[in-house]
Amino acid sequence: MQLALGFLLFAIAQAVTVVGPGYPPMAVDGGTVVALLHVSAGSVSGIEVLQADNPFGDAAKAALSGWRFKDSDDGNVLVVFSFRAPTLYSTGDSTRHLSAAKPVTGLAYPKTVVEPAYPPTSQAEGSVVLRLNVNAEGSVSKVRIVKDLGDITGACAAAARSWRFIPALDIKGISIPSEAYAVCVVRRPVLKLKLP
Repeated sequence: MQLALGFLLFAIAQAVTVVGPGYPPMAVDGGTVVALLHVSAGSVSGIEVLQADNPFGDAAKAALSGWRFKDSDDGNVLVVFSFRAPTLYSTGDSTRHLSAAKPVTGLAYPKTVVEPAYPPTSQAEGSVVLRLNVNAEGSVSKVRIVKDLGDITGACAAAARSWRFIPALDIKGISIPSEAYAVCVVRRPVLKLKLP
């Protein structure tokens, strides 16, 4: 954070090393995790899980402990994880609506998270990490790729463009642009069979 002309300018820490979480093996549905990283001199000094669907919180927290930033980075970083339901085709609404947690000054908070579509010809599993610019209205205005996963990356970026946030507020309570990290986690889809 930098102080300039009486206003706080929030610059997101630039991730140098990112680690994607493993998909919990017993999970049968998708889920979302919202975490707040405390960064000091480029290292993660603390992790607060603000919201988590079971059983994904522990996997997200373990991955975040391996993240590293530029040595000069200090401050808070919002990271939103979307664990995609492990089915090939989505049969219902793929949008998750989140309840707002305690707001953090200068950071947006996700309201809706859209799962990516799984490309039917893909065999990939793992995670994509994206850096999102969130405008003062809470829409994603720019998506940058931090960690790629082949043909899954485009689907994750397209889904993240549809995410909506409660806008970040400055110290005067005015909506401002902000940034966040998005981690889309996918595993190879399984087909659910109905037994007679």
